[in-house]
Amino acid sequence: MRFAAALLAALATVGFAGPVAADPSVDNASDVDTAFLSALQAAGVTYRRGDQAIVTARLVCQFIAQGKPSTEVLEGLKERNPGLSTEHGTVFVGIAAHTYCPDQLVQSGAPAAP
Repeated sequence: MRFAAALLAALATVGFAGPVAADPSVDNASDVDTAFLSALQAAGVTYRRGDQAIVTARLVCQFIAQGKPSTEVLEGLKERNPGLSTEHGTVFVGIAAHTYCPDQLVQSGAPAAP
């Protein structure tokens, strides 16, 4: 139960909203962060603050590393961002994982371990 509360509190800070615009809070963002925000924009996923989207993306990776299923992460994200569709939430989680923790992604079509 504590995990769920912590997840919801952390994800609440994202505040998905209207169209993406230049965000002065991410002027000093790394190339990885900039690529992440660009990927969100290209996918049509909007947010209020880029810095909070970046923090949430990094939390997604922490939760994946802890073995939390992506469905649990997605549901927490949607609970705190009622306007977020399942599609955009799924895209956000996927882009976050691809950008910040690609080593944790399961490769489809990979041979099974013997």
